[in-house]
Amino acid sequence: MKDFGICELSVVPIRKHPNSSSEMVTQLLYGEIFRIIEFNEKWSKISNEFDNYQGWINNIQVNFIEKVNYNTLKLNDPVYSLDKQGYIINSDNEKISIPIGSLISSCKFLKCKYVGKKTESKDCDIVETAKLYLNSPYTWGGRTLYGIDCSGFSQLVYKILGIKINRDASQQASQGKIALRKNIVPGDLAFFGDSIEEITHVGIMINKNEIIHAHGKIRIDKINIDGIINSETNKLTHKLIYYRNY
Repeated sequence: MKDFGICELSVVPIRKHPNSSSEMVTQLLYGEIFRIIEFNEKWSKISNEFDNYQGWINNIQVNFIEKVNYNTLKLNDPVYSLDKQGYIINSDNEKISIPIGSLISSCKFLKCKYVGKKTESKDCDIVETAKLYLNSPYTWGGRTLYGIDCSGFSQLVYKILGIKINRDASQQASQGKIALRKNIVPGDLAFFGDSIEEITHVGIMINKNEIIHAHGKIRIDKINIDGIINSETNKLTHKLIYYRNY
């Protein structure tokens, strides 16, 4: 039975529908494991173990694994890559770059060796971790330095810090608890949109007056009681709804 899998490539797109021209809704990173909900000849609908996010991946990019291995990997203490130049050396002695946030605690199972900084080897500061992504281009559904969206960014930074939050901004906005501006601490999330029911954007607070977020690229802007003020144009770009603490 093809019921479980692991990502052995650097990054794999997850699509809304089972075809290569369909919208990319998110990505799998190296080492992440998943359940297969529906298996077809060319495509599989999966659910990422980390956040239960669902979508379709091409079967030529799937490494199928047994249930016993999936359950064992689930129990591993997660260790994540934390290096822009991080890479693995596989069983064929090939060097393969992998993105920050890859689940390198899966390396032993995949018979690979990781080279680079990792979460196990240093205390992670949430703002400094977020700044690793500065200038990464905005990409809908992206989760890497080479393309990332606003909620993928907040989820990955929190993931590296050992905090599990959901994939989309609207989902993240229902987690944690609302925080008052006067009580903001670095790493709190700020949510934006037209209303509480229509959250469309999220960013990570650096301090009470600055935010790092994905808007064209990962950038640092000003923030006030109205929302995000573009640091270059001084214009309001996103209407503030509230802050949340996790």
